Amino acid sequence: MKKNHGFPYKWGIKMRYVLLVIQVALFLPQWGHASNNVLLPGPKISFSMKDALMKDVIWELEKRSGFVFAYNANDLLKAGKVSVEVKDKDVYEALDICLKGTGLTYVVQQDVIVIKRADAPVQEVKKVTITGRVVDKDSLPLPGVTILLKHTTMGVVTDQNGRYSITIPDVQEPVLIFTFVGMKSREVKYMGNNVINIVLEDDVTEVEEVVVTGMFTRKASSFTGSATTIKGDELLKVGNQNVFQSLKSMEPGLMIFESLEFGSDPNRIPDMQLRGTSVITMGDNSDLDLRGNYENNPNIPLFILDGFEASAVKIFDLDINRVESVTILKDAAAKAIYGSKAANGVVVIETKRNVSKNLRVSYSGSVDVQAPDLSSYNLCNAEEKLEAERIYGMYTPSSRENVDDILRLEKLYMERLSKVKAGVDTDWLAKPLRNGVGHKHSLMIELGDKNIQLVANVSYNDVVGVMKGSDRTNVAGSVFASYRNNKFKFRNELSVNMNKSNDSPYGSFAEYSKLNPYWSPVDEYGQIAKNAGDEEAFYGNPLYNATLNTSLKDKYTEVTDNFEGEYDILQGFKAKVRIGFNRKFSRSDQFYPANHLKFNTEQELQKKGSYQINEGESQTMNYDFSLNFSRQVKELHYLFGFLSYSLDETTYEENIYKAEGFPSDRMNSIFFARQYAEDTKPQGAESTTRNIGVNAVFNYSYDDRLLFDATFRTNASSQFGANQRWGNFWSLGAGWNMHNEKWLRSKEWFSRLKLRASVGSTGSQGNNAYQSLATYNYSEKNYENKLGAYLMGMENKDLKWQKKMDYNVGMDMSVKNNFNLVFDYYQSTTENLLVAFTLPPSTGFTTVQENVGKVRNTGIELSMSYMVLSHPQDRTFLTLSLRAAHNKNRVVKISDSMKAYNEKMDEMAESDSKLVTKYYDGVSMNAIWAVRSLGIDPATGREIYLTKDGVSTYEYRAEDMVVCGDNLPKLRGSFGINLGYKGFGLNVMCMYELGAKMYNETLVDRVENVNMSYAVDKRVLEGRWQKPGDKVRFRSLKQVWDPEKQAYKVDEKTYATSRFVQKKNELNISSINFSYDFFRHAFVKKMGMERLSVAFYMNDVAKLSTIKTERGLSYPFARNYNFSLQMTF
Repeated sequence: MKKNHGFPYKWGIKMRYVLLVIQVALFLPQWGHASNNVLLPGPKISFSMKDALMKDVIWELEKRSGFVFAYNANDLLKAGKVSVEVKDKDVYEALDICLKGTGLTYVVQQDVIVIKRADAPVQEVKKVTITGRVVDKDSLPLPGVTILLKHTTMGVVTDQNGRYSITIPDVQEPVLIFTFVGMKSREVKYMGNNVINIVLEDDVTEVEEVVVTGMFTRKASSFTGSATTIKGDELLKVGNQNVFQSLKSMEPGLMIFESLEFGSDPNRIPDMQLRGTSVITMGDNSDLDLRGNYENNPNIPLFILDGFEASAVKIFDLDINRVESVTILKDAAAKAIYGSKAANGVVVIETKRNVSKNLRVSYSGSVDVQAPDLSSYNLCNAEEKLEAERIYGMYTPSSRENVDDILRLEKLYMERLSKVKAGVDTDWLAKPLRNGVGHKHSLMIELGDKNIQLVANVSYNDVVGVMKGSDRTNVAGSVFASYRNNKFKFRNELSVNMNKSNDSPYGSFAEYSKLNPYWSPVDEYGQIAKNAGDEEAFYGNPLYNATLNTSLKDKYTEVTDNFEGEYDILQGFKAKVRIGFNRKFSRSDQFYPANHLKFNTEQELQKKGSYQINEGESQTMNYDFSLNFSRQVKELHYLFGFLSYSLDETTYEENIYKAEGFPSDRMNSIFFARQYAEDTKPQGAESTTRNIGVNAVFNYSYDDRLLFDATFRTNASSQFGANQRWGNFWSLGAGWNMHNEKWLRSKEWFSRLKLRASVGSTGSQGNNAYQSLATYNYSEKNYENKLGAYLMGMENKDLKWQKKMDYNVGMDMSVKNNFNLVFDYYQSTTENLLVAFTLPPSTGFTTVQENVGKVRNTGIELSMSYMVLSHPQDRTFLTLSLRAAHNKNRVVKISDSMKAYNEKMDEMAESDSKLVTKYYDGVSMNAIWAVRSLGIDPATGREIYLTKDGVSTYEYRAEDMVVCGDNLPKLRGSFGINLGYKGFGLNVMCMYELGAKMYNETLVDRVENVNMSYAVDKRVLEGRWQKPGDKVRFRSLKQVWDPEKQAYKVDEKTYATSRFVQKKNELNISSINFSYDFFRHAFVKKMGMERLSVAFYMNDVAKLSTIKTERGLSYPFARNYNFSLQMTF
């Protein structure tokens, strides 16, 4: 303890006399007792234990009496188990009761009670004082390290400089235990050296000991929130493509959707949501073709990268080899610190910053192969398609008396038949595809000493898609620097990310899946034909477009600089300032030359060919100041406090230029344009949002058993009405570490058993920046050379924050560190739901944003793992895992303004076979709306519908639509096996979905409501009604004769009915990983390497499903194969 030299001399003399008197008063009686080996009996003790180990009984006595006990552990073990009942006894009386009949006795030596065998001689207990210093691997002091004498509660804690001093009885081979959160514990025997300095190492196997929230790090044992932490090594066992691909099978509560439309498109960011849908989305009403970084998905979680907000695009392009851990904050107690932006959950990603004092170089490289997966397509070959056309009546004239028609159709049929007989059977699906071969490289350099640390990263990722010409290339670099000087610590990370992507010039994959197999892609000269069809009909050959100089490219450059400054005010009391800066520039170029088939019907030359440029720029600034307090009080009470003030501003602007008139495909620059596109001018969009936040967090833990959390955050945002600018968000959490209770600890079953519960409110901000403001635009017309302006949106000063109320109860259990289980039940209600409220046409507006709805999500989450085998010394282990999640979504309340929207959906359903989405109270947002069907009438071949009132009819009416199923599965999750044997590794992960329903559009578009002019599914010839009495699934394929019109026609149109709603149960073998670590080979060390490992990945290996539908309509799915190499020097 430091002396205060500022005391006046006389005041110092007086204090010395006072202290001397106090010392005499306190210690003289003890000296007297010590000379007679007597201790004051202390307070009365009461406790009861049954079938308890003697060491646990002595431990209980020690804690209740406050005395120090010394004993030989073997002596207590031989005493076996005892049952004791102690009520209002002093320590001596209690000892007599506890030791009765055990062959043990006790003696008091100085201030230590010595437990010994009754026949053992009494020895004088001496005391020794041990001093020393505890540091980390970089020689930096570790304050707050606990040092305990083994088998006792005698202990001390290191000071701010990592120093300690402990006085212990000089018993036989005393052992000191050094423990600190996040580091490996050490046990050191006292061998006569009174100075013991200790170096503690990071415990990389116990990331679970702390929870990383992005703002601060919390002890996991005192955390009451629901959070899942996934280590970077676990992500790499599943796959090394990107973070989202690996997370998809690791956390079932985070639903990362596969897109039936865009499949494996490398330039598509997947949609995702955590614990269900919270927001009604009706699409973007803007008529602007915004690209760049325009993101406005209100259901996506908030992403935090190294403590600062990040976009989904940035996480998508992040090098997965850099990831240290991913923490998913799910309930209010976990995510409320982010207040107004946390309603959809928070995903916190920390990158690797493990700095070695010596120079360390790590390299990771891989070769990636993407192979097209067309297993979901089941199209007719040339012969089958021609026969289907014949049955359908394509070669039957519309009039039986039209001889010319009869001859023309017979000729057409014979020409196509001759092509089929000649072997023409074009596999159009294969024409635009390839096996995409890409590669990825990552290099990390670490160096530093105890004060200065540097980490540099460089990565290159070239993703080559299965559609020819589609790719995504990302180059990134970052430099992290840290400097420590006594109480000050400074950290800064500068990163630059450059991305280029190209969409395929071959067009949409849907264009190829429509082409008839008896058509040829080349003409008689072997050149790519412009017309894929024949003389009967022109159908543009999409392969022809690929021969042109079409350009569809995007790029962006992003610069991020994050600074942190930290000051240790007192032991356990810190101040921190953080400043974040992000600037992003994006550009998109879309060039279609005049001879592109999209202009085939355009007559005016000056309108042929188009060029569109989108130029975007965004900037984000974050500032926050925080105070952080943590303190252990009397070894029973742990306190944690956090207070912060934050500001942030985000600006975005995108400009759009559309031009036309490019007669040559070599004129691939916009300045060759003849004019602006018809009825267009330069367009664009801009937004500015500002936020202020004040955050307060408090945590209390009693004896690491009883836990309490409280969070309060207040935010102001420019997005909401002037009368509702501020929003308050909060959470309360409670927990009980039952495994630390003595009555359970003695059972030695549970290494962890925690019960927790939380409640709280968070907000959502994924909305338009100016949704509450009156916005204006200038008119193109003028009056007397004066411009006019018109109102674009109405002001709403009372527009409130959209809030979500979360309730969560959960349990964390670990049995003997082998079996682990985490269970959560949650209910979340989103209130003040923001939707577009319909206005009367007389107002001049169609909608205005208002709070008019409420949505509720209820569900459970379960995660289990069992370590069947574990031999760490030779890296042999076997672990089984199972994860499951269930979510139920309901609209609790919706405004009458949705009536107009639902009526509009009914009108669409009357004219189209596509599904529509409707919103009603008590109905899921994922409901499938369709008219109930009784099937095909065997007598007439017509479909029989069921009205809302249960009456059968042949007439389809959209007003009879009811809920026929739900797209959400009743249960989804994953299971896997992780096996290691002396360096060899095998990891298999499978995903499953059970109990979902799906509207099979393939049956509608390719089978029943089929357009026979194009390719069709093979099922088009199966289960068709042909004659009265047929009990079949589908209507007749044949055209029927209409006597009134004297022509053939299709009997009737197919609408959205329950006949096409099918059960969806799926099993997906999502990942298989083989690996080998060369740790057992001497050549690794000889070459100066710390680690050398190789791995082979297979992702999206196979999918089994109860529903047969086409997947990857505009861009096909792919199976991924990857070979990777990792080296550390």
